[in-house]
Amino acid sequence: MPQGTHTPESVLLIGGTGRMGSMFAPLFTADGLRVHLAGPSDDPTYGGLVSACDVVIVSVPIEHTTAVIGRISPHLGPGQLLSDFTSIKAEPVKAMLDTRACVIGCHPLFAPMPSAAGQNVVLCPERPGPFADWYSGFFTRHGMTVSVMAPEEHDEAMAFIQGLTHFINIAFARTLQTRGANLKQVLQVCSPVYQVFFSILCRILSGDAGLYSQIQLANPHNYPVLEDFLKNGEEMLAAVGGSDQEQMYRIFTQAAEFLGEYKHTARRDSDFLIERMTEFLRRERQDD
Repeated sequence: MPQGTHTPESVLLIGGTGRMGSMFAPLFTADGLRVHLAGPSDDPTYGGLVSACDVVIVSVPIEHTTAVIGRISPHLGPGQLLSDFTSIKAEPVKAMLDTRACVIGCHPLFAPMPSAAGQNVVLCPERPGPFADWYSGFFTRHGMTVSVMAPEEHDEAMAFIQGLTHFINIAFARTLQTRGANLKQVLQVCSPVYQVFFSILCRILSGDAGLYSQIQLANPHNYPVLEDFLKNGEEMLAAVGGSDQEQMYRIFTQAAEFLGEYKHTARRDSDFLIERMTEFLRRERQDD
């Protein structure tokens, strides 16, 4: 496959009628591409568009991604770019490499929103051909920050970024439920720092249950990470149950030492968020 830079003229977004595809379609249009959106279809050629478009992006639920790639693969050629917007990368990229097309896995690390500017994107250019510079440039032109990773590296990182953080938040909300917490009372005594926490918690829990379930189940790296998390939780629980201050102190200090200098940078970042939340809550009370 020749290297260099190739600027495509057309893109097909399979699943483009969904929220993520609908978000990216105007960005491709703004870059001068002819954009075609396709919803669910039994036609593996999508009306001939699979072979006719320079770029084909699969943006369907995780559990359907490899099946869609398999159905369209006979209709893709070496002069095309095949990509995906899936939150795991190893399995979809492997399926895409079984086609004759150029392959760049992609994971926009954000939910659909009014603007993608300031957000992060991971690219896995396993067989990029002449499309690498154009594809990376597309995201940076629209204000996104691009990181390049191997598919396995991406999935290992996502076990912490998505698997573990979602698990913690879902388990927290589940515990509020099983303990019969008085949510109104709990929120009433929240300081702004915990209001920020509850905002993130509710951002996740107000999302698509099917999507968040698949994020937990589809990444094989999640289970060992979550297993370690529960073991660490059991260790902490034993310290709490035994009123073992020395053990609790040791666990805390070792975890803090692992974070190194980053914890000081992150604390400054959180100060900014807390200040903004404090201002927001003050305005809310004044409006009431």
